[in-house]
Amino acid sequence: MRRLSVLVPLVLSLSCGDDAPSKPASLTARDGRLYDATGREVLFHGVNARVEGLFDVTFDDGRVPLEEIPPFTEDDCRFLGEELGLNHLRLPVNWSGIEPHDDEFRAEYVQHIVDLAAACHRHGVETLVDFHQDAYSKEIGEDGAPLFAIQPPPTMLLEGPLDDLNARRASAQVGAAFLGFFENQYDGWAQFGQMARYVAARIDGKPGILGLEIYNEPYLFFQDDTLVQFHQQITADIRAVAPNLTVFFEPAAVRNVVDVDAADPPFARPNAVYAPHIYTDVFENGWASEDVSAIEASVAGARAEATTHGAALYVGEFGNGTSARGVLYGNTTMRVFDDELASWAFWLYEEYSQGSWGLYEPSGTTPPTRGTLRAGQADLLARAFPTAVDGHLETVGYDVPTKTLTVTLSAAGTRPHRISTPRRTYPNGVVVTCDGMPVTTTTPMPGRIDVVCAGTTLIVRPPT
Repeated sequence: MRRLSVLVPLVLSLSCGDDAPSKPASLTARDGRLYDATGREVLFHGVNARVEGLFDVTFDDGRVPLEEIPPFTEDDCRFLGEELGLNHLRLPVNWSGIEPHDDEFRAEYVQHIVDLAAACHRHGVETLVDFHQDAYSKEIGEDGAPLFAIQPPPTMLLEGPLDDLNARRASAQVGAAFLGFFENQYDGWAQFGQMARYVAARIDGKPGILGLEIYNEPYLFFQDDTLVQFHQQITADIRAVAPNLTVFFEPAAVRNVVDVDAADPPFARPNAVYAPHIYTDVFENGWASEDVSAIEASVAGARAEATTHGAALYVGEFGNGTSARGVLYGNTTMRVFDDELASWAFWLYEEYSQGSWGLYEPSGTTPPTRGTLRAGQADLLARAFPTAVDGHLETVGYDVPTKTLTVTLSAAGTRPHRISTPRRTYPNGVVVTCDGMPVTTTTPMPGRIDVVCAGTTLIVRPPT
């Protein structure tokens, strides 16, 4: 339990954030869409990446780490931006890494976040900082809260290897921890909010930071009012120190299975992004039905939920492994995301465990290292799309066989549109037309082109 005397030093340390002029926003959500600092409408295509040193699954008391987490460096940012044409990283970070002990904040951990975001920014890849959890905490599940924030205290502390994650998720002590936290049976919301303030004050306005996601996959059932109250309270904490920082929020994790959320009551806060995950039938049977209509219904429902919340739409996770069906699922979902003008982040860049959904084969060595690139996964993600347009996006369509992007616009201006043209897909460059007429392009950085088109239809294709 926190004492007022303990809180005073932290409040004083953050007061400069409360009183300082608002930092300019690099991303703004309004009218259900996303805009960059220049006012251009933007889309984000990216990946999630568990990063060594940030995804906290190790212990300082001699227990065996839960799993091996891959390193992630600026060269990975370069690969994402140049070769795959992606412009976004969703970065899972953990409360236990930020504040391992009550009121003991790790400045070096947050600086790692800032440094990585800046490194990715140099390659056109922008970072969303995601307060992540899986099975509540590394102490009893996989990652998330520190030991002091588990109430009631756990009956057993666990260690690696993480061969029993599903059992951990269903365990009584994980269920009790979620219940205690979300029903705010102790001062958990205040503790979490203090941690969120600490991070927000230090990432706000830093190069490459898009925003802050409040809580990954909230685990509570049929308590939308409780979840909205939690999100609103933490948003207030964040905006007390970072008024312009864009906030991302998720529905309850049960939406991953039932593909719908009531969105009642609405979140109803400005500059907010609704961030569900789309795993339609994946966890039930790997999408054995290959039912495209079910995915379409889920994503259309997510767009409607975002509208009810008064928020933009961003899919924080989707994927279905590396099989042929997994690739089909990926192509299908990305086509539907285009239909709904939704931004997204693919799960996952690289992993050494849990089915290895990532872009790289594990080495098979001990300890594991990076193996060969999975060409099918890389090709899946390396597609052209409009990253920023001077105008209003009406439709976005990407034809996989011909590698052709078609974008329709309204109210287009005279400033350049920026288009992702991944080098993996377009090694010989691209040909661009505006309303059927060829136009010249410039290359602001590898994997991107800038083009002026004041018309309504922009087409990008490989040269013949």
